[in-house]
Amino acid sequence: MSRRRRGHGTKAQVNLLDLKPRREVEWEEREEGTIVLVRRRPVIRGPRSFGRWISYMMSTPRVRLDDVGSFAWSKLDGHTTVGGVVDQVRKHFGKRVEPVEHRLGELVRQLRRERFLSYPEIDDRS
Repeated sequence: MSRRRRGHGTKAQVNLLDLKPRREVEWEEREEGTIVLVRRRPVIRGPRSFGRWISYMMSTPRVRLDDVGSFAWSKLDGHTTVGGVVDQVRKHFGKRVEPVEHRLGELVRQLRRERFLSYPEIDDRS
């Protein structure tokens, strides 16, 4: 009898560069051009969401992005693919951000994990 590991083989492989992330939180633009993301307070509905509330209370309410992250955030509008943003970041910052695919991929994955971004192509299906 073969066992399937949870989460493996259940979804088709998706290329991150083809996704169009959408912003899900409020943000502020500082004078120097950097972006500060404002963490949304979680809705408490039952005992399972209590962990999210604890996590929120222990985390930083505002997240400051560096100049590269701020530039990328301004381009992640739900219409532009991650691959398109990679090209724009590379054009704007040059060799300083190489390897830009890896760097931007990590940024986008982390922002989604923290619920600052969503992937409409994936998240709206469920």
